[in-house]
Amino acid sequence: MARRYGAINEFQSLMSRAAGFARPTRYQVMLTAPVPLGLPHHAREMSLLCDTIVMPGHDLQTHSAKYGTGIATEMVTGHGYEGTIEATFYCDVDMGIKTYFEKWQEQAISTTRNTVRYYKDNSGNYNYAGTMKIYQLGSHNEPKKTNVREQYGVHPLEESEQRADRMHYAAAKTYGMEVEEVYPTTIGQIEYAYATVDAVVLLPVSFQYRRWTEIDLAEE
Repeated sequence: MARRYGAINEFQSLMSRAAGFARPTRYQVMLTAPVPLGLPHHAREMSLLCDTIVMPGHDLQTHSAKYGTGIATEMVTGHGYEGTIEATFYCDVDMGIKTYFEKWQEQAISTTRNTVRYYKDNSGNYNYAGTMKIYQLGSHNEPKKTNVREQYGVHPLEESEQRADRMHYAAAKTYGMEVEEVYPTTIGQIEYAYATVDAVVLLPVSFQYRRWTEIDLAEE
């Protein structure tokens, strides 16, 4: 019995040193399109409207090698970044979030002329691939000084929000990944029904990407 309690104490001590478990409800998403899309949504609003998102994985690609009568060995031949990023977003009444992603897709292909744009322009800038940052947040909010325009400065803010740094309480970022060359490949269907009186419309979106890298939070 003493050994069992000892194991529990060690587990509690481990969680205490690690500041607890990661919670799936404690996250933040920062999504940036490659070019301004002429809509009021900017990085902060996109983060608030993101209801669910999948943090992408990473896989090793293998090939089976067998020599003579020996047992086959799975040898690593490469690596890849697993799947697409699936997300859902809350829709406002004017469907502005849906229009945002539709305009983003128009950067890749014209739905009226059916013409496809090159991945990059002549200057090497991406025509339709943006960036995404996904953060795991800690369990508690901490006092933090930030400049709102610098943090969410994808969109011009009101003059009152452009002043000096402001103190506010925010969850500490404990882990982050930056996803490169992101663009929405699929804007999903929206289902309507009279029975869902109190429900909020959610828009499913699938994102393609090239790779992701871990963010050094100390440098942010």
